[in-house]
Amino acid sequence: MTRILFVPVSGGAGSGEVQRCRLLADALVAARPGIELHFLLAAGSAPLPWPTTALTASPTRAVAEVVAAIAALRPALVVFDGNTRVAALDAARRVGARVVLLSSRPSAADRGFRWRRMARLDAHWLVGADLLARRHWRERLGRWRHPRVAVRRFATLFAPPAALPPLLQRLGLSTPYVVACHGGGRHRLGEREAAEVFGEAAAASARNGMATLAVATGAAAPAIRVDALPNAELMAVLGGASAALLAGGSLLVQALALGTPVVALPMQDEQAARVRWLADAGALQPADGADPEGLAGALLALAADADRCAGLRASSRQLGLDNGLPGAVAALLGLLGD
Repeated sequence: MTRILFVPVSGGAGSGEVQRCRLLADALVAARPGIELHFLLAAGSAPLPWPTTALTASPTRAVAEVVAAIAALRPALVVFDGNTRVAALDAARRVGARVVLLSSRPSAADRGFRWRRMARLDAHWLVGADLLARRHWRERLGRWRHPRVAVRRFATLFAPPAALPPLLQRLGLSTPYVVACHGGGRHRLGEREAAEVFGEAAAASARNGMATLAVATGAAAPAIRVDALPNAELMAVLGGASAALLAGGSLLVQALALGTPVVALPMQDEQAARVRWLADAGALQPADGADPEGLAGALLALAADADRCAGLRASSRQLGLDNGLPGAVAALLGLLGD
């Protein structure tokens, strides 16, 4: 049986890499049911419905464990997401695996284009709206030195949205509504947990009479709170929302691709750069500070401004933010010889 091993950055401040790999895994099994999947994740990561080996830390900090797992599992394909070490790439090559690196941050993309990494890759994929047109000198040099490596760009990857009416009924969510989600991870905004800030903003929005869904936050009633949603369901509620309060990670670009008007509050420097780039393109509304009441006010004002929402949607469409999941799955199967 063909085995694919996913090695996303995990634990710490982010969960986007894990969720992206889960999305790819789900789609691969749907496309080829007999495939075998395995994940390497830092201990304490949210459980996945696939066989998982727990590491003592994120894969880039538990390199010896990653090398040992690759040697034991002997996968046909290894997908690294976020970052990797040369020793892990070498381990994949030793067992004859094809190797793909996914990068969604400019700094990670630049590391991936270094010659030592490019020499060990079959493909380097850049995922993110702000990476569609970016051509750093490291990329130009890396592609010149290693032209056989397939470099592809995807604006975003997400599951086809689930049917919305039964989902809204199950959640007890009426229309119109807004969504607040910081995207997972243990980010901080100053002295506060990001989840708390987003939760308080969601509660304030609901107190002002707007049906509000808070995802992965500690929002109090009257907001409707859910700890997590499968990607297809999250895409459905985002696509149907009048507006959303989001951070600056992968979920942001997914929402923009769905046409959701967004107030964006970045969690760290690279997210801030992405939000600035998208704001300059007219695709979103950047948050003015991290005060929960102010965030709620901005979210409600955006939801009520039909002209502003239409302008944001039009600008997002001009950026070409298409869902690249079908193409990504086809490319992975192609590396397996399908």
